[in-house]
Amino acid sequence: MDEQYFNLTLEDGSEQLCKVVFTFDTDDFSYVLYSIVEEDGNESEEITALRYELDEDGKMTHFTPLETEEEWDMVEEVLNTLIAEFGDEADYFTIFDENGEEIECEVLHRFELENFNKNYILYTFADQDEDGEIFAAAYIAGENGEIEELLPIESDEEWAKVEKELESINQ
Repeated sequence: MDEQYFNLTLEDGSEQLCKVVFTFDTDDFSYVLYSIVEEDGNESEEITALRYELDEDGKMTHFTPLETEEEWDMVEEVLNTLIAEFGDEADYFTIFDENGEEIECEVLHRFELENFNKNYILYTFADQDEDGEIFAAAYIAGENGEIEELLPIESDEEWAKVEKELESINQ
């Protein structure tokens, strides 16, 4: 598949080159997940979303921001599905046990809890079967989205939100 790009007109009238990551339609709107192409030609690691329409030539136009929390939740679910289906090394990371032995872990799900301003993962040991234990942690991401550092989940309120996320993906 050829890479697709579009120009987004910014508030100051300048244009920003954007790379299409994925497009999808719902009954009501068409959405584009995209990243910014920096001035040096490198692609930003951050992916965001807009609504769009197609003009008579089939080009994306009339970009508008997402309006509701439900839309953002739906976009996040699509993005998490894409990461799970098509992701690469960012879906695996290594930890060390108390004996200094490496343990390869597989990321099952990534999400953000805005009230705690943290990113989280649900993960399991890569060599476990499907019914293996699932672990949760906050994390710091590296430049390419890789798991750079795991952080503890610090409060009962935070645990409750993480458990709610786990329940929502197990439905």
